[in-house]
Amino acid sequence: MDNDSPALQRQAVPWSLSTWWEESPSSSNTLISRAPLPDTRCEQCEAAISKPRRLPPRVVLRVARASPDTCWQCRILLALAERRLGRLLRIDEVLEVVCAWKHRHKIMILYLGTGGGEEDRLVSISSLNGLPCPWNTFDARQHTTSVAHTLASHSYKVASSWLETCVTDHPGCPGMEETLLPRRVIHIGANHTDIRLVEHSSSTLGRYTCLSHCWGGAQPLTTTTHNIAQHLERIEWNSISKTFQDAIKFTAHLGISYIWIDSLCIIQDSPQDWVEESAKMCSIYENGHLTIAASAASNGSGGLPIRDSSGFVRLSGTTSSPGSKPFDIIGYFELGGIEARDHPSPTNHRTPLYSRGWVHQEMLLSPRVVHFAKKELLWECKTVGTCQCPQPPTFRSIFFKERNIFFKEGHYEALNSPRQSSARLAGDLLARQWHKIVESYSSLHLSFPEDKFPALSGLAQQMSKRRGHEVRYLAGLWSDSLLTDLLWIAPYRYLLDPQSIDGILRGKHEWRAPSWSWAARDVSVFFPRTGAEKNGSTCEVKALCNIVGAETTLATTDKTGRISGGRLVVRGRLFDASLYRDIEPSVTRGGTAETKATITLSVQVSMDLTGGVKTFISYALERGTCVILMTQSDAQGLNSSKPDELGILVKEGFNPDPMAELLSMKRTDSREYMGSDIKILRMARVGRRMPAPDDKKWLADMEYALVLQGISTGPMDPDGAEAARTYRRIGIIHHGREGYKGVENAREDFWERYPSCFEEGGREETITLV
Repeated sequence: MDNDSPALQRQAVPWSLSTWWEESPSSSNTLISRAPLPDTRCEQCEAAISKPRRLPPRVVLRVARASPDTCWQCRILLALAERRLGRLLRIDEVLEVVCAWKHRHKIMILYLGTGGGEEDRLVSISSLNGLPCPWNTFDARQHTTSVAHTLASHSYKVASSWLETCVTDHPGCPGMEETLLPRRVIHIGANHTDIRLVEHSSSTLGRYTCLSHCWGGAQPLTTTTHNIAQHLERIEWNSISKTFQDAIKFTAHLGISYIWIDSLCIIQDSPQDWVEESAKMCSIYENGHLTIAASAASNGSGGLPIRDSSGFVRLSGTTSSPGSKPFDIIGYFELGGIEARDHPSPTNHRTPLYSRGWVHQEMLLSPRVVHFAKKELLWECKTVGTCQCPQPPTFRSIFFKERNIFFKEGHYEALNSPRQSSARLAGDLLARQWHKIVESYSSLHLSFPEDKFPALSGLAQQMSKRRGHEVRYLAGLWSDSLLTDLLWIAPYRYLLDPQSIDGILRGKHEWRAPSWSWAARDVSVFFPRTGAEKNGSTCEVKALCNIVGAETTLATTDKTGRISGGRLVVRGRLFDASLYRDIEPSVTRGGTAETKATITLSVQVSMDLTGGVKTFISYALERGTCVILMTQSDAQGLNSSKPDELGILVKEGFNPDPMAELLSMKRTDSREYMGSDIKILRMARVGRRMPAPDDKKWLADMEYALVLQGISTGPMDPDGAEAARTYRRIGIIHHGREGYKGVENAREDFWERYPSCFEEGGREETITLV
């Protein structure tokens, strides 16, 4: 009878796990083979394991055709599947197997059914105990037995062991010493449900945890002017959310008596208290013994996911003779360790907590953090990063050093750089680290746009301590790196949903920062890369303007908080320009309406260089409910860019700051003039030199110029001369030259061969930007 006939469907398989496996007396998670495994593999399994690839196909394994009596791989996979499901397999069921290279190590993934997604993953399989896989199937760079111990332990026990190791063995991390308690904390009694708010009128030492969480749509219990007296006496356990309860319970488990939770420790209906306490975020999170991150919870009801010992199974035994070899493999369930995207990270907005703007500084300021993610625990401190999933050291090195959660290790390397031995190097490290912070922070969400500076205030205070008291903080920029800080770019080379567009449009009506600050807009930004590179090349900044002065006006007592005004005075070469928009008629592609806008910037330059006019173009494409924004060079792509015969590649682009606004304005069918008094201000070049002794050669050199729009004319001075004009920034031009093949095409004469269009022409002026 054919194995796929209806008569076989819905029947249980004609074998039992106990035929081949028995539970270890010491652990129900460990299965020991009753006899040596077969030394052959069936045709189905051969197809599944033929050759691991980075993007492999899924191979179907039909249970009806499995041969666990003669195939060692069927015996292992079926045992793992049944343990994962907690039941016997049916004869009509189908499994899928993927064998692939993931983060430099080989791994097998088993799925239930065909076409399943991440939620259908049954088990991921690796080898253990320093034993090379006898069949060359699972990773030879295996895990240690401590992985099985970690998986078998309760989440609280795992986190406690990480904390103990950090306190005991990490000289770069805080120990058990007490620190200054915040003004208000939650006190946890002998019974963890006995909690109350404590307010200190004088300096008090102790140890406390901090909770980082999402408020979500349903507002958690808060402390207000109306209930603070009651909270100082007692907070009812049933009145707080599950996330608060779990965090308090875990804090009590650690033997710590205090926890700081923002909604309960700041008086939420008192603007004065909110300003005063939010300005202390730097010290609150820096002094906390541990920060508890409710990473998986989108609101207070999510709690802290707790993993028990049912998340894995371990298989041990030997292969058949001749050449009998021991094996020790582990299959782990529903953990986020297969892909880096499954872990929390600054750009992983699939995790609720890490889309919040406020969380950025909470994570970086904290000396150590335990993340209660959906599928596992993760740990990071100033010394190491690790996670609960049984990934080998290669993965952890990649994720926690190159893509780590909030790049904590690199952050503190920059902060602790010895300024006295190399002031310029330390300054470069601090400037570049601030750029990294802003690049990550600018992509996150704030419920209230006016929180743009307060949500970064703690990190700004921390950075200020390292830069020195003589360095001023100016609307998210710094006086000692102001020139490169001004060169932020809103790339827009991604999809924006309607909510993002609404946020951008809303931002233009609510002033919170001068136009020259990245904080003026709700868009992701990036900066030119500065500082030394690992390969020995160095970045050099050449000023093409003179920054005369800069100042901001504080709106509160927080020196790194909200501002009410800001101005920048610059003297440089100014060029006249025009800005136009062309809207193409809407077309339908694949059933989706599509509208394209072309933004053209025409600059009046020297007749000797480009015939008198240099044109830069950007595009905004509205497709269905999404908007795609890109510059002309983005649209063309590097693949279509052609270097000259010497290998020099010319790259250029114009990034309007208000691109989404330009698209959303009322449309007409004719060319539209988008504004009067458009000017171009030449700013700087940022280039990358070869390492010595070839340091006269450039690998790349990019020139930047701001696009400005006049907004007012100052009064005439007594002699009748016009005062400095006032402008706002509306975009940035970047155009440069680079060696197409890197070192091979590095040159000294990029700009001599292809001069800047702003090399001649224009006029020197002193202007004010607001």
